[in-house]
Amino acid sequence: MWFINEPNAHMANAEDHCRGRFLDDRLTIQTLLDEKALAACMAYVDLSPVRTKMAKTTEKFEHTSMKRQIDKLKTE
Repeated sequence: MWFINEPNAHMANAEDHCRGRFLDDRLTIQTLLDEKALAACMAYVDLSPVRTKMAKTTEKFEHTSMKRQIDKLKTE
């Protein structure tokens, strides 16, 4: 992951005319070892817009898999 993140961090810092860490320490790589971990991760991502008050519900936010699934069910 370092090989991928390092060039991106340098480019972002150059664009912002700053130095130092690009990503916060709380952002880490997490291996999802089973279906339960995957489901928890998916729920976390889909609920993030609601938690940050960007949307009232997950189906109202354009960029969630939950919205896509609901829209797909409505067209069937």
